[in-house]
Amino acid sequence: MAENNPNQTPSHRSDQEPSHNNVLAGASMISGSVIGMTLLGYFLDKKFGWEPWGLLTCALLGVVVGMYELWKLMFSGKSS
Repeated sequence: MAENNPNQTPSHRSDQEPSHNNVLAGASMISGSVIGMTLLGYFLDKKFGWEPWGLLTCALLGVVVGMYELWKLMFSGKSS
């Protein structure tokens, strides 16, 4: 049996807390997908005259993709 050593300092970060790299990666995934897909929707609206449906559909799809990628990052079990 392992003994608890009172001289050991506890870790400042547990395995459950996200690192700064994971937080930045998640923020860039969400913002990148939303901005990218919104720009694509804007382009499609102007090219095909679908206003506002291309923009709204692509922006919503960007949010879904960003949240999915964030979900994968959070629960992948890998930490940076």
